[in-house]
Amino acid sequence: MIKRCALAAAMVTSVWVCGAEAKVPFFNASCPGRVDVHADAGGPVFVNGRQARLKTFNRNYYEARIGKLTISISVNPDGSPDISYTGPGGANGVCRVKGGRAAEMQDNGSDDGYDEPQPRRRSSGVALGMMPAFCRGEASARFGVRPNRITTNMAFRSGKGYVVQGNYPDGNGRTSFFNCWFDRDGNFASVN
Repeated sequence: MIKRCALAAAMVTSVWVCGAEAKVPFFNASCPGRVDVHADAGGPVFVNGRQARLKTFNRNYYEARIGKLTISISVNPDGSPDISYTGPGGANGVCRVKGGRAAEMQDNGSDDGYDEPQPRRRSSGVALGMMPAFCRGEASARFGVRPNRITTNMAFRSGKGYVVQGNYPDGNGRTSFFNCWFDRDGNFASVN
């Protein structure tokens, strides 16, 4: 990697192209089904103590895989990670990050989204950045569609809560649309 960076820097006059590379952040997370995930800053990622294959999609999204288990790592603008998983048989869910800045976010209930930049975790609900993944799981259960066939958008404020819009291809060559609703504390309310 360093040799490639040095070569690229030599080819581009006085520009260091590798200095801006994004890397997976340090975190420890616990997922449903007794799945523990650990990542060192920059990688590697370990799932239940075994090193996973890490795939970088962009500077804010990574996937770590072991067998049929995929850990999705989404990096928020403040550098904190949101972690979810997809497993065999359509198993999926949101993982709880332990320790560090991400854990502070999950435990802080004072954020209303309009004051000074603060952690974006609601006291008893889903983190704002994880609402799309949570919505995907709820829609999967409600509509009987595998989570990997469901597309969800980022959550946005609507009235006194939040909404995540999504869609999935139905069996007739059409697209079905739905909304997931969360209250102001991030608690899931409904999908329709």
